[in-house]
Amino acid sequence: MNKMKAVILAGGFGTRLRPISSTRPKPMVPVLGKPNLQYILEALEKVKEIDEIILSVHYMRGEIREFIQEKMRDYPKDIRFVNDPMPLETGGALKNVEEYVSDDFLVIYGDVFTNFDYSELIEAHKKNDGLITVALTKVYDPERFGVVITDEEGKIVEFEEKPRKPKTNLVDAGIYMVNKDVLKEIPKNKEIYFEREILPKFVNQGLVYGYKMPKQYYWVDLGTPEDFFYAHQIALDELSKENGYMILGENVEIPDDVEVQGPVYIDDNAKIGHGVKIKAYTYIGPNTIIEDKAYFKRSILLGNDIIKERAELKDAILGEGVVVGKDVIIKENAVIGDYAKIYDNLVIYGAKVLPWKKVEEYEAYIKIKLDPTKVRPGQYPDHCPLGLPECIYKKFKAIAGEKPPCDECIENQWLF
Repeated sequence: MNKMKAVILAGGFGTRLRPISSTRPKPMVPVLGKPNLQYILEALEKVKEIDEIILSVHYMRGEIREFIQEKMRDYPKDIRFVNDPMPLETGGALKNVEEYVSDDFLVIYGDVFTNFDYSELIEAHKKNDGLITVALTKVYDPERFGVVITDEEGKIVEFEEKPRKPKTNLVDAGIYMVNKDVLKEIPKNKEIYFEREILPKFVNQGLVYGYKMPKQYYWVDLGTPEDFFYAHQIALDELSKENGYMILGENVEIPDDVEVQGPVYIDDNAKIGHGVKIKAYTYIGPNTIIEDKAYFKRSILLGNDIIKERAELKDAILGEGVVVGKDVIIKENAVIGDYAKIYDNLVIYGAKVLPWKKVEEYEAYIKIKLDPTKVRPGQYPDHCPLGLPECIYKKFKAIAGEKPPCDECIENQWLF
């Protein structure tokens, strides 16, 4: 097989990962401070069959181009940008690179976080007579993905996208070897999904094979905040195998009275105050300032954040440049967008806060776990279903005017 191209689909909006993806393209979402796109490029650097990387871009493509020019300037393989003129989804984006590929080529979705050796998929594709070979992985929540059934020879005999009742936990991993002839079946300049509309056609023709990723490889679809947590958990576990339970970047000093339960990663130039407690699976990004007696558990801080005295973060994600006031509590998978400011003494349970938003005094962001069909207009339960202190719950009801959030707000976890 001659030298081939690798296509990275990097044009998605990442809507499910907002507000983290509100200020960065989905492939630039970082894991332990490194953009996922960089992980993919570093892995492709080791694949001898690949001589050129094609980046299919659309949303915030300028940031991706700037990253490549500044951070990957010494990358040893050619990188070509192909701009989608409009949102084309995965199938339309592949059609848009047709003139730049020949014969077989590798396709990688830009939100796939994995240590998979792409050479294995290339070798598997060589050995079958299919037009497409799909990397397959096992997951605990297959209803979120394309579920696959293969025969004894590895041919995919059944493919169903996001079934309500999955027949197996083996799913499409968003990594493919594709023959150029497949692109002839995709209309040009049309919004179309490769995995939903193109792949099933070739499955029905018996031209698609699967390659089951061996167990030593991890795989995460960086689609939701929960996935973001999981990717960091995996990355911290991997990093701690060689670096111990507490990983410190450059110019980081930890006072003697700080309590750390790893794995924990504190990145370059972070400043840690006295009496701080940092529990497992926490990442503190570079240039972050942590004041005295703050508490962290399974939380991700992307960097340049300021966490003031006695603030408490549990299962929280903070974007860059976030300021968290004194005695603030942020928990229950809350996600705070870049450069937001949370004022003193506030509680944020399970909500998403937009970038640059200022959460003022007496304003509480809470995701209330209510079924709107069972709550009459103008009424809330007497006691908070999340077990919030009564004073906080009363404050929330006063702000909300005792009106239950609309269905859309509950679905998207946005309040106020």
